[in-house]
Amino acid sequence: MTSQGTLRALVSDREFRGLWIGSTVSTAGDQLAAVALSLLVFERTGSPLWTALTWSLTLFPPLIAGPLLGWLADRFPRRTVMIICAWLQAGIVGVMAVPGTPLWLMIALLVAVQFAASPFLAAQEASLPSVLPDKRYDDGVALFGTSVDVAQMAGLAAAGFIVTAASPSVALAIDAVTFVLVAILVHTSVKHRPAADPRRHRRVDTSGEPPRQGVFTLLVTEPRLRSLMGMRLLAGLAMVPEGLAVPLAASLDAVWAVGLILAIEPAANVLGVAVLFRWVREPAKRERLIGPLAILSLAPLVLFALDPNLTWTIALLVIAGMAGAYHTPARSAWMRMLPDAYRGRAYGIGRAALRSSQGGGMALAGVVAHAVGSITATIAGAGGIGLLLAAQAAVSWRRARVRGDQKVVVS
Repeated sequence: MTSQGTLRALVSDREFRGLWIGSTVSTAGDQLAAVALSLLVFERTGSPLWTALTWSLTLFPPLIAGPLLGWLADRFPRRTVMIICAWLQAGIVGVMAVPGTPLWLMIALLVAVQFAASPFLAAQEASLPSVLPDKRYDDGVALFGTSVDVAQMAGLAAAGFIVTAASPSVALAIDAVTFVLVAILVHTSVKHRPAADPRRHRRVDTSGEPPRQGVFTLLVTEPRLRSLMGMRLLAGLAMVPEGLAVPLAASLDAVWAVGLILAIEPAANVLGVAVLFRWVREPAKRERLIGPLAILSLAPLVLFALDPNLTWTIALLVIAGMAGAYHTPARSAWMRMLPDAYRGRAYGIGRAALRSSQGGGMALAGVVAHAVGSITATIAGAGGIGLLLAAQAAVSWRRARVRGDQKVVVS
């Protein structure tokens, strides 16, 4: 992803190192917990419905908690928010790990731990621009993102072995320990900084000065922020093949390839980020590539109209996944442009919107595929619609970037 010199510079930064290690370890632990809890629910109920519902509860709380609780990362010192949330998550998961905990309580605690995660992630993301110097910020975001992808894959791969070799309670206890580690790392490595809430800096006068605009208004009216978010929300269409992985593999007479199809997107994305940051070193040049790469991430899906075989299916998904690396510079550019006092709330809103687009896109694709009776036609249709939207967003981003300043100015 980055050169050895850049990687050493990032890891040698005490604050970044603490956040990075904690994020990577806790992400792997979360995958253990998700699998363990699903298996535990299935063991107790024998119901696929309850098992699927439990898994879905790891996806939906951020849709509410992100916009609802992101303000905590702006109103209070972000280091404090992260430490409190990490200890809270450790305690909640620790209770879940106690053998014999009632199922209804475990499900309620699962929702609670997801709610506690939202202000932590908002504070963490909003802290990175302050932790890292400008010249290292994009590389830091890239390292964070690829490490999370790798941790998710490793955690899911290890979950089955750990749960079967030990027990679901042990896997949940391991996850609780990762949150303790996060709290300690943040406490010992991250500097205390004052809260960034804009109301702390607002003058009280009657001169007729207009009030600061709300964060949602800022995100939808500022051209650069709006176009970047639009391109990121295209993930809802780009992930349609992942949502249809099982019927897609079945249509290819290769049910065994379901896991491979599901693994392509994160693995190819890691590879794409590595190539992008290795060969395009300047952030400004990477920002110019955001639009073309967004288009390329959807163009291969259109070719599913030709009913490709398994080999070509994999090749098309690899190309699309690698082009999806544009999300990393888009994410860092979006956060860099935001005023510091708005970053926590903006992250919460952005994360909820991204999750909604991904879940909604896959669900809608399932409905369409059932209606038209063709998996490849559904994927091709999603690619075609996405291609048009990506082209429009790319043009808007280029125009807004040419006209705009480096940072958004809030009235």
